[in-house]
Amino acid sequence: MRSELSRSLCCVAAASVLIAMAGCGAREVKADVKETASAITTIVISTTSEENKETAMTETSAAETSVSSSEGTLKESGIINGLYYHLIPASSSGSSGRRGYFIFQDRQDKLSYKICIAAGEFSTGGHDIKITDIQYDGSKLKITVKETSPAPTDYVTEAITYPCCAVEIDQLPGEIEIVSQKGAEFDCIDTQLDASEIGKDWIARIQNGAGERMRSTYVYELPDGKYKFINVQSTTKNWGSSRWNHVVKGRGTVDSREAVVEEAKKFGSCGFVSFAGDASKKVHSVAEFLAAKK
Repeated sequence: MRSELSRSLCCVAAASVLIAMAGCGAREVKADVKETASAITTIVISTTSEENKETAMTETSAAETSVSSSEGTLKESGIINGLYYHLIPASSSGSSGRRGYFIFQDRQDKLSYKICIAAGEFSTGGHDIKITDIQYDGSKLKITVKETSPAPTDYVTEAITYPCCAVEIDQLPGEIEIVSQKGAEFDCIDTQLDASEIGKDWIARIQNGAGERMRSTYVYELPDGKYKFINVQSTTKNWGSSRWNHVVKGRGTVDSREAVVEEAKKFGSCGFVSFAGDASKKVHSVAEFLAAKK
C-alpha cells in the first residue's frame, strides 16, 4: 500500500511539473499556493493500520526517548515514551510556498495528528527535506530534519518545487520544536484541529469579531499555576446561518494571564471576555480578566 502511495505521489509531482513546463516555460512557472493546512493534504495521507502500530509497539521500547539516524534510516514507525509516530513519504510538491510546519487533525481519526514540514519554494528540483531524528520526553516533541540542495553541476528539473516531509502521531504534545540539522528553527505556520480540543474546563474566553467570523482564545488554569490557551477561529457555515464551523488554530502554555492576553492580541481575539459559569452572560473587559487572579 505504501509503495502504491509513493508511486502516486511521484506521479502527481511529475505531472505537475510537466503541465507547468508545457504551459508557462521552465523558469516562469508560478503555482497558486494556499498558505493553509489544506494545501498540503495531498501528501499527508495516513497509511497506518492497527497491525503496523502493534508491530511498532513490539519492536520499539516505550522507554526509548529518541530514535535517530544521520543517514536517514529512521524507522518508518515507532513508539517514543508512549507517543506513536509514523513517517509519511516526502514530496516535492503540494505544500505551502512558505517555510515552516503545519499541524492538523485527521478528520477520519480524531486520535491522529499530522505534522507537515515545508522547506519553502525553490526554482528548481533537486531540493529535499526528510526527518532524521525524533525525541519526546512526555511533554515536548522535538523533530530534526535534514535539508539537501543540488550541487552546481547537478542536472535538475527547471520548475518550481515545494519540498516537504510529514509525520503522523497519535497524540498532540504540549510543546513542539522542529529544527534543521544546522540548528535553524521552523515556525508553526498553521494549526487546524477539531473543535473537540476545546473541552469544557476553560475558565475564561477572550473574544473578538462579529457577523460571520469570530476569534476566541479559551483559557485554562493548570495545577502548577500556569495557563493553557487554545485559539479558535469560528465562521458561519454560510451567509446568515446560525450554524458555525470551529477550527483550532493554535495552542500553548504560558506563565501568566498577561502572557495569555499577549497571545490573544497576536491571534486577533483580544476584545471582550466571558467567564465560565457566569449565568448572567455579562461581557467583561480584558482588565477584569487580568484582575481576576486567585
